[in-house]
Amino acid sequence: MRRSLHVTVIHECQEGHTMSTKLGIAASILAIAVSLAACTTGGAPASGGAGTASGSKEIYYSTKNSTEPVHVAMANGVVNAATMLGYQGKVTVAEADAAKQNDQLNNLVQNIQPAALVVNPYDSDSVADVLGRAKQANIPVAVIDNKANNAQVDVSVLFDSVKSGQIAGEKAVELLKEKNGSESGVVVNLYGEVVSQVFKERSQGFEQVIKRYPNIQLVSVLGAPQADKATSALNNVIADLKSSGKKVDVVNTPTDTATLGVIESLKTNGMWHKVGQPDHVAVISHDGLGDILHQVKDGYIDAEVVIDVFGVGGIATEVLKAYPMDGKPVPTSGTFTPQGKYLNTQVTFTKGDSGPTIMLDPVLVTASNADNPLIWGNA
Repeated sequence: MRRSLHVTVIHECQEGHTMSTKLGIAASILAIAVSLAACTTGGAPASGGAGTASGSKEIYYSTKNSTEPVHVAMANGVVNAATMLGYQGKVTVAEADAAKQNDQLNNLVQNIQPAALVVNPYDSDSVADVLGRAKQANIPVAVIDNKANNAQVDVSVLFDSVKSGQIAGEKAVELLKEKNGSESGVVVNLYGEVVSQVFKERSQGFEQVIKRYPNIQLVSVLGAPQADKATSALNNVIADLKSSGKKVDVVNTPTDTATLGVIESLKTNGMWHKVGQPDHVAVISHDGLGDILHQVKDGYIDAEVVIDVFGVGGIATEVLKAYPMDGKPVPTSGTFTPQGKYLNTQVTFTKGDSGPTIMLDPVLVTASNADNPLIWGNA
């Protein structure tokens, strides 16, 4: 099913003013329909509502880009939650440019003064200054997906990437035992670029589990996030193992784009077989992309560790409304039950480096639950 999302995507005019352009953003699971407005000298805060000095009824989400389906889905979560709470959700798109994101956020803080901000930092370090200005302006702020370093915000809602890797590792061990009768065999971990904290933590969690078993041979190679990088890396591993009389039993990737490359490699090498067939190579992936979920449903990919993409922005928005927008501090202990429908039906507050923090649990998906409509790739 294709879902449409109607939001206003804000870009910057060359003069530094605000412009809203007509932009169609196609994605495999969503479409953002963007409203058209003229470039203004902008600055007048919206009126009405409660929660900030401006009285705005707008909640803005600052996203890294509008081309990757996962980021479109995160925007969807914020906008849907804002609508449910009686606010208008709007989105600014950084287009993978940290300076542009900071300029957009500065414009929002100084001129627009929204009821709240939800931010997915492109650069976890450089965003700190503008988040500090938002705090001084009494604009409630939530950071999602990526941490904001050296900044204090009302709440951070993050994915537990180490736990995602651990779940994948435990599934790999289970699959080896089913196939070989013991915790033994060859496991390939196509780890992601080290600049990505998420990839680093997923690999860390995965290898923590695998290294507990001395009879499992772990082959770790850089093979993500690009599909072609994964194809090349796995081709080389398969050739090297073949020369020593061994073969791959399990492949783990930190993201679905890399898994698309794994599929290509296995097909090229005549190793792409359904689950249960003698020569099947088990594949474990991460995120929840629709194309990979279809392969899970069809019995070719064994498992997908899914992140709560709709929940990360939706829950952040709900927490902002329940606490700082109503004049209350976000707690650092206890639980919160969101109104919206997400994979995480209850979350726990903890104390993090940037203030109150919520870590969202990943979900292990196999053929039995791959059609869950709350998984973003099924939307």
